[in-house]
Amino acid sequence: MTSHNKSASLDAGINGVAVPAGGMPESQAVESQANILLVDDREDKRLAMETIIASLGQNVVKVSSGKEALRCLLQQDFAVILLDVNMPGMDGFETAFLIRQRLNSEHTPIIFVTGISDTETHVSRGYSLGAVDYILTPVVPEVLRTKVSVFVELFKKNEQLKRQAERLRLAHEELELRVQERTSELAIANESLQAEIVERQRAEEKIRKLNAELEQRVLDRTTELAEANEELEAFTYSVAHDLQAPLRNIQSYAQILQEDGAANMTPEFAKYVQRIGARGEHMAQLVDDLLNLSRIGKRDFNLQPTPLRSLVDEAVAEIMPETRDRAIEWQIGDLPLVTCDASLIKQVFANLLSNAVKYTRPRAHAVIEIGQRNTADGVAIYIRDNGVGFDMKHIDKLFGVFQRLHRADEFEGTGVGLAIVARIIRRHGGKIWAQGEEDKGAIFHFTLAPTAAKLTAPLELVSK
Repeated sequence: MTSHNKSASLDAGINGVAVPAGGMPESQAVESQANILLVDDREDKRLAMETIIASLGQNVVKVSSGKEALRCLLQQDFAVILLDVNMPGMDGFETAFLIRQRLNSEHTPIIFVTGISDTETHVSRGYSLGAVDYILTPVVPEVLRTKVSVFVELFKKNEQLKRQAERLRLAHEELELRVQERTSELAIANESLQAEIVERQRAEEKIRKLNAELEQRVLDRTTELAEANEELEAFTYSVAHDLQAPLRNIQSYAQILQEDGAANMTPEFAKYVQRIGARGEHMAQLVDDLLNLSRIGKRDFNLQPTPLRSLVDEAVAEIMPETRDRAIEWQIGDLPLVTCDASLIKQVFANLLSNAVKYTRPRAHAVIEIGQRNTADGVAIYIRDNGVGFDMKHIDKLFGVFQRLHRADEFEGTGVGLAIVARIIRRHGGKIWAQGEEDKGAIFHFTLAPTAAKLTAPLELVSK
């Protein structure tokens, strides 16, 4: 067994070889190689699988039992675990269960590799224990190599993201410390000003100086916060952009397997390949949403007087093909003329109406209402539906990035759409809020910058 452990040498006796603590420098190990754990009680199978994945150029750690695998997981992290099912003592299923109990390895991908013929029972049990795949022997080398390379690439990207997030966190802490120090300085300056105000001439001079300092500090702090926000936007854009290439590779590999290997695939294998492609498509959509979110903060506005009703009609028309087999009643009222960026506000309606269509899917007769009402902040636009709703105790998560209030197996989505909507509304100088109740629907309100818009005629009903 070989390993580049960054903290200590592995225990002697695992597969008969101990590794010194020196090894490869931490930065090089993190950036150039990922660890792959290969667990099988047969030496010939371990050697065969190591030979297959050797061309990936990663660090392969081989052990012959579940206990040795658990010991390795105490000492280092792995991109993927190739785990035999039928082993003496602790079998693969028990080993997988114990692996999932550890916080540091609860999400480590596990691929079961076995020759057991009772595939349906064992596959079901393997997935229930959190396995990401199940491969039957004899192993197809290219299939194993491709699957392992996918998780190695994801592991490396995840490690890179962790390092970048840590650097950003440290920068944020430093900025907070500097703000606290400067706030303390301002407090001391104000106390000094109050103590010396009785001396008119000196106090006036002191005030002028302090005001000048205060203005400069506010300018400095505003500049620093703007730079921090720009860095955060750039970081988001950079991360999303850098993920596009490996995601395209994942989708391409899955497509190649589906197209070129279709004749040799079992139904189970074809299903696994399809799942890889589907997960790749989901991540690609997530990356696109992140890029869209980043671009909103950078693009210039094209503000023009725009009738909101025309934007709603366009958004509904684009959604209609997706609702062809559903009974949806659209209640669309007269909407005001506002000054806005038409393409961005159309995206607001598209996202909110798509959500309404999605979360009314369980309803035999869905009702989606778009209208306007007077509020303390002026005319507010609202979108109401009779869908599944949400629990108001989670309202603070509703407009956050990657925040979802429903499980992915219930309703698809990336958790970025409402964050995009909120950012567009804020850039227009408006506000957005929502109300909901579980199984009783939801209503979203938003305002834009003040306009001459007035409430107009009552709702007209458009039914489908």
